[in-house]
Amino acid sequence: MVRRRTGVTLAITGYIAGLAIEGPKLFKVTEIFLPTRTSIGAFSILLASLLVFLGGEYFKVPLSLSKALTGSILGVSAALGVLRETGYLALIFAFWFIVPLIATALGVLLIELDDKLSPRNLWLKLTVLKTGLLPVAFLSAYVLGVNTLGLIAGVPYDQTFNAPTIAVGVGCIIGAFLLGKGALQRLTEGIFSLRYPNAFYAQLVGSATVELANQLAVPLSITETVSSGIIGSGLARRMRVLNVRNISLIISSWILSPIAGFILAFFLTKIL
Repeated sequence: MVRRRTGVTLAITGYIAGLAIEGPKLFKVTEIFLPTRTSIGAFSILLASLLVFLGGEYFKVPLSLSKALTGSILGVSAALGVLRETGYLALIFAFWFIVPLIATALGVLLIELDDKLSPRNLWLKLTVLKTGLLPVAFLSAYVLGVNTLGLIAGVPYDQTFNAPTIAVGVGCIIGAFLLGKGALQRLTEGIFSLRYPNAFYAQLVGSATVELANQLAVPLSITETVSSGIIGSGLARRMRVLNVRNISLIISSWILSPIAGFILAFFLTKIL
């Protein structure tokens, strides 16, 4: 709909706004699971998450950075013997399991309602959806800035908002322009060719569910929720061209990313 540079600029604006306004809410994850924070622990978390995410980038899989980070935090917590907050952990796992199912179901439901309640003027409908895609895309970027970038900024040892937040903000700007092309293709043409309704409802569902998680300080992947919405909208259209292999790969990455982050961070902490 827009040029890649325009889309990336819109996304970066949302990232920075979310990180600055609500990002500190996700500091709670590190504070709860790592009450005694160390520089080695922070380094292990960030390095493990980076290695997991780079693996996803190499294979062009839209891997969940927030899940890899959470798995890494839990790995360090387990290695230090302070992993005790089972109630909060159960809440996180519940969101990880239930939200993709809800997002997929909502993707199906919204597309079916759209088909039944569509106005006679098809061009008016498409114009409204096309216009609405921009603010919804910004909202998706905003909740990612809160949830994922806020989670990253909360990892460094000093827990101050200034230096880590600036570093994360600069990093997201550089990464948005230089990386992400493979994941972008996997989420669009890699599943099926997105139309305006599919793109609009998928991002609406994804951003709404992640914003709910933000209020509860639960790390939740916007990649996962948007992907689920895309899959659901594709199922509603009965898309025969759905790329089942790519869908299976994406779903597998949701499971593997926190496990890989946990294992890497656990052993890094033990070694270091």
